[in-house]
Amino acid sequence: MEKKKLMLSIPVELDQKFREFIVLKYRTIEKGLISHEAEQALSHWIALHTNAQKTLLDKAPNPLPKVTKAFLEIKRYLLSTYYDVLEPGATVPIKYLREAICQVRGSDERTITKWLKEWSRMGLIKQLNASIWELVG
Repeated sequence: MEKKKLMLSIPVELDQKFREFIVLKYRTIEKGLISHEAEQALSHWIALHTNAQKTLLDKAPNPLPKVTKAFLEIKRYLLSTYYDVLEPGATVPIKYLREAICQVRGSDERTITKWLKEWSRMGLIKQLNASIWELVG
């Protein structure tokens, strides 16, 4: 589907609430989530005020971004192997993260490095020291 950029101004408080909602729903803010949620909100609003309820709301939602999907797979592996609970703020040894990436995504060193960099860039993990990482998302 072709997309069109929409520029608009909203109150600062509404922007803050919208972003907080996205963080609560997805536990992160990353590329595409704000647009996806805004599109859903606009579709819902239009459907409420027209006879288009069926066509606008029957669309399947966008899939989770690849980075988030991979991160959730790693968290599931860590939960099934080492932990009972992994809340945001939990610390994980790099040894466990590397093992999880090897088991779920592949053991090539470039693969491991790529995922650690991507998750760090997206704010899902944060390196605390050489051997410990914090799960932010």
